[in-house]
Amino acid sequence: MRSRAAVAAALGLMLATAACSSSSADGTPLPSGAEPPAACARADADGVVEITADDLTFSAPCIVVPAGEAFIVRFTNHESLPHDVAIYSDRAKGTTYLEGDTIIGPDRTVDYPVDALVAGEYYFDCIVHPADMNGTLYSR
Repeated sequence: MRSRAAVAAALGLMLATAACSSSSADGTPLPSGAEPPAACARADADGVVEITADDLTFSAPCIVVPAGEAFIVRFTNHESLPHDVAIYSDRAKGTTYLEGDTIIGPDRTVDYPVDALVAGEYYFDCIVHPADMNGTLYSR
């Protein structure tokens, strides 16, 4: 039988893991309006959100931008592999909001302008490496 401490530790690990994703452990979306995780890249006062690619990962698992305002994704590729950023309505890629040009680094930066999005949750990925490089964009 598990001790209360072991159960509490397991629950804490599950909560910490969920805080870095946009879905629960079973893949269901987080409740609408829930506060995005602290690890998200956030748009600055000028509407610029910065993310990078290195070791086949984005620097942040999620992005937060202001709803109803155009913004810029400032993307830096630190690798010699090709990478880009694309934003979609969802994981099924039903509607495309951005398909950024693919860039090859190392240390090359590009600004991708994005039209205003209504409040909600969106999906972003690297078109070249979508299985490894993806996350949730929160428009709040």
